[in-house]
Parts: sequence; C-alpha cells; structure tokens
Amino acid sequence: MKMRFNITDFAAVQAEESIQEQVSLAKYNTFRFDYLAEFLATATDLESLKALLAWAKHFKQPITMIGGGSNVLIAADVPGLVIINRLTGISAREQAGNQVSLTVASGENWHQVVEHAVTQHWFGIENLALIPGTAGAAPVQNIGAYGVEIKDVIARVQVINTTTGDVYWITGHDCGFAYRDSHFKGVWKGSLLITAIELSLKKQGVLQLNYGGLSERIEGIPSLESVFNLVCQVRSEKLPDPLAIGNAGSFFKNPIVDQKQHDVLKAQYPSLVSFPFEAGYKLAAGWLIDQAGWKGKVFQGVGVYDKQALVLVNYSESLADSLLDLEAQIKLSVNDKYGVLLEREPVQLPQSAYSSVEVG
Repeated sequence: MKMRFNITDFAAVQAEESIQEQVSLAKYNTFRFDYLAEFLATATDLESLKALLAWAKHFKQPITMIGGGSNVLIAADVPGLVIINRLTGISAREQAGNQVSLTVASGENWHQVVEHAVTQHWFGIENLALIPGTAGAAPVQNIGAYGVEIKDVIARVQVINTTTGDVYWITGHDCGFAYRDSHFKGVWKGSLLITAIELSLKKQGVLQLNYGGLSERIEGIPSLESVFNLVCQVRSEKLPDPLAIGNAGSFFKNPIVDQKQHDVLKAQYPSLVSFPFEAGYKLAAGWLIDQAGWKGKVFQGVGVYDKQALVLVNYSESLADSLLDLEAQIKLSVNDKYGVLLEREPVQLPQSAYSSVEVG
C-alpha cells in the first residue's frame, strides 16, 4: 500500500504518484545484489526529476540516482529516495573548423553514445567503447581506457542542484577531474546531480593506439571504425558480460606510487607492469592481484574473473557479504606482498545518511 503524505508543494504532489516503496534493487545493479530501496522512482525528463527532488526535499529524504548500475556495490538497503536515471536525448552541433559539440542526456547508454559518434565519423571517444553505464556517470568517475579519459573531451556538464532545483552548466575545467575521480565524487556529492554532458569531438583526429597493445593487434591501416571494433573485441575477450555474470567491471583502481617505491618494486619484481604517471608510476592492479594468486579463485559464491584479475564476479549470491570478504582478503594479500594499498572503483551504497549521490 502506498504511503500517503500531507504535501503542499505542487511538484512534490506530482512526484508522489510515481514513487514506489520497498523496491528490490536487484535489476538496477549489475552485481544483482538484492537489497531494497526505501522509495524508488524513475526520472524521464528534467521536470520529473525536479518534482522528485522537491518530494525528497519536502520529506528530508536522502537521494541516490542510479543510471546503469554498473559502477555500484550495493551492500545494504538504501534509505531515502532512489531515482533511476532515464533522461534521454542526443543532439550535435558542428562548429567552425574541426570541432563537433555532442550534447547527451545523462541517462543515455554510454556505449551507444560512442557507437553513435563513430557512425558519424567523429573522433575522440572511440577508445571508450563498451564501458558500461550511462553518460551521466562518465564524468563522475572520469572513465578511461586505452590512453583516453572522458576529461579529454568534456566541454561542459549540465547539473541540477538537489536543494534548489536550479539547472546550469559547469565547464569541464572546473570539474576537478583526476584519475577515476571528480568533484562529483567529492565536494559536490551532496548537492549536484548530472543531467547532461557536452562533448567536444573532432571531424578529423589522431587515433590513440599506444596503450593496451592496440597497435600490435590492429590490422591494416588504422581507422576510426577499426579502432572502435578492436576495443570492443579486446574488452569482450577480457571482461565478463554483466548480463551473463554479475560484475561491475574493473573493481580496483590501478594504484599510483612514487618513483622510489616503483624502483624498489621493479628491482624485486622485474616483470612488474607499470606506466609513467605524472611524477610517479601507475601499477597494473590486475597484475598485482594475479601474481598474488587470486586470478580465477572462487570464494563463497563470488570470485575473481579467470580472464582478468581486476574484475570481481558474483556467481550466485543475493547479498554482498561474500564479495566484501573477498575484497578485504585481496587487499590484505596485495599489501602484504607488495606494500601497495588497493582502492575500490565502484561506489558503495548506501552512503552517509543525508547526502545525494549519483552512480553509474
């Protein structure tokens, strides 16, 4: 039975009709963990999103917005209002010279956005193919693959203030982008949700083939389409399909160490996989986990994927307890062996009691 409230705000009254209570989140996260949302509703446009935010404000409910649920680790029932992001729409504006501005609503499927850009022969995001999730989650995590990050092409991000309902644009330069990080995961987490992004793409561009062995595997003269297809092929070979096996893609970030620690590790482990990064080095977390003996291990209904040790998978569990135990054991093992602390990539829910958060 739907709970009835005494509401005076008209937008909140409208929203109440679409809000469900005690809804399973199993189909809204790619690990398929079966926890409950206290309240749940779907936003299909800005007006419905504003109405839902007004409802949450009226009843002082925390807000969680979920897109594809592919970068989420739900580990308990989620209090407050869970909003499923289904904002859609894509438009392009060709500019003078070599530039194309592509504006994408935050609920659009990210891979389909990449595929659309490649079909239109626009350069810039072809290396980011097959990354699961929605367009709105891409800047939150500053997604990246094969030498490209979303920050490289983000011109602006449209946001909505969860308290006031104001909608406005923020330039990419002001979003605090860093490795798998942004202000949307930090200082803006409790106040701003992404409603659209604007990408700056090119009609003619330089293909990035220097990472992940792409240059060795490309056949013939590289083209935009062949790079896109190769990235899809490589990712499909290494990463499990969330529709077949519950997972959230890469579970750990590649740890960053300084020059001194890198030199010590390289001397001790000559086959260490690492890449120069800013003033230090980025280590391949998958290699560390593999060499620590975890690749392919199965543990209480969950495990480490046998083709890519960076991915934790859920074979049979409805709750997250076993996965959290496995994560803790892997972190301890890698730290004991290499003196390196691994950091989780997916966002754990629920977060703090009265905050707003947006996840993939």
